[in-house]
Amino acid sequence: MRAVKNIGKLFICLFLIVGLGVAAVGCSKNEQQSAPNQAGQGTGEPGQNSGPGSEPSGADPGTDPGADPALPPDPADVSRTAALLRDRGIPVLYYHSVMIEEGNELRMPPEKFDQQMAFLRDNGYESVSLAQLYAAAYEGGVLPEKPFVITFDDGYEDNYTNAFPILKKHGFTAAVFMITAYIDGGGFLSWEQLRALTAAGWEIENHTVNHLDLTTIDEAALLAELRFAKEQLEAGLGTTVRFVAYPYGVFNAGVIQAVRDTGHQMALTTLRGWMSTQDDPWHVKRVYCYATMSLDEFARRVQNPNY
Repeated sequence: MRAVKNIGKLFICLFLIVGLGVAAVGCSKNEQQSAPNQAGQGTGEPGQNSGPGSEPSGADPGTDPGADPALPPDPADVSRTAALLRDRGIPVLYYHSVMIEEGNELRMPPEKFDQQMAFLRDNGYESVSLAQLYAAAYEGGVLPEKPFVITFDDGYEDNYTNAFPILKKHGFTAAVFMITAYIDGGGFLSWEQLRALTAAGWEIENHTVNHLDLTTIDEAALLAELRFAKEQLEAGLGTTVRFVAYPYGVFNAGVIQAVRDTGHQMALTTLRGWMSTQDDPWHVKRVYCYATMSLDEFARRVQNPNY
């Protein structure tokens, strides 16, 4: 009887040992199958760190490894833009102030400005930035079929209070050539307003520190006027200043060299006409817009490069 009991205990022990061994093998096999999946490797199945919304091993944070790279411009659009810039040009409008002041042709009445922008919108024109213009002219970029640029010289406060809401209504942006010594001064743009314009897609560019006739000052003063204004704007706005408008539209070979030496890529004049690649980037022509001009005259200037 005792022998039977001992044999029964032996069978029970053997059963437990075999069962535990099978369970251990099963656990080990399951772990080996799931480990590659957890790492996203080895099985061809998406794991925790692969697939949409996650970063595969070695991916840079903030990148989308599944995104297509930016497509190059259509060669046909590049050719069309190059022909437009070479053969016809693009109107670069320049204003100063948008407000009413009787007898001052620099002060464009807001109602007239609104009418001009409505004309452009209704006739299919699209505003482009100076950066887009430069890229199209000198770097093989493309532009819409009816592009134009809006610029304001000096940095009057009404560029923000009056012009900005009108342009926003019509879906346009602009560039301001800012005299930096006038920032936060009476009647001129503040840093807060300049930052708001920048955030809205406007460009704030260089019109020197003090708006001097650059042809009448020595080389050291000339370089300081250009360099310090550029540095002020870049530090205050967190942008790169690439373009300059000559104060009073006055320049000579020495001024052009100083503009180049201080890291600018293009300079705008007050010479009459449209911007064209038949001119170099230091002689960009613009279309003057003044307070007493009629809408017909405005239309003529933006439709005919030989106005």
